[in-house]
Amino acid sequence: MFNSTLKRIFIIVTIFFTLSACSTRESADQYRGSTSQRLLTYSINELVSDLPDNSFAEFGTQSIYVRTHFISKTQALVYAEQRLKMELASRFKLNLVDSAADADIEFDFFFTSLGTDQDVYGLSVPVFWVSTDGEMPSLDILAVRMYHGVSEMYYFIKDKKTGVTTAHDGSIARSRSDKFSTPFFSFPIDSLEEKSLLD
Repeated sequence: MFNSTLKRIFIIVTIFFTLSACSTRESADQYRGSTSQRLLTYSINELVSDLPDNSFAEFGTQSIYVRTHFISKTQALVYAEQRLKMELASRFKLNLVDSAADADIEFDFFFTSLGTDQDVYGLSVPVFWVSTDGEMPSLDILAVRMYHGVSEMYYFIKDKKTGVTTAHDGSIARSRSDKFSTPFFSFPIDSLEEKSLLD
């Protein structure tokens, strides 16, 4: 009877840990490795490249001042702003100026996401005896590990002459590096393609 009770407890504990690890998400605040850097920068590139070609056609002869906003002043925001300005100048042929005082039109881009997400779906067991920096390592029994770069924004356009400000829907872009994982083998499902970012 004791063995039967112990077995039941073991099964319940195993199920608890397994189910609790079925879906987890964490945000990577620092971009230490090349993969996380590429995931984020690729998503930013896709985000600005997906702006419709006719988005700013009416402003071709006017002076434009661009501001960007995020919850914190990060290097990711600096990169996103420069990439956005390059797209506006090269593809849309806009005349960008360095001061709001010199502008006819003001663009305010609000980024709601500039980062990476890690998700695990499936069966995983926490490994308590391994020490890491604030992360709970786990052993994948049958799981899909997803590592995404996510960029999202919307924007406002203000005509300084009329004082009218209009809101515009933005978009979201994801770059993916996913893999199917077991204790014995793993293989990629989605991976970053080695191609020109300008294609």
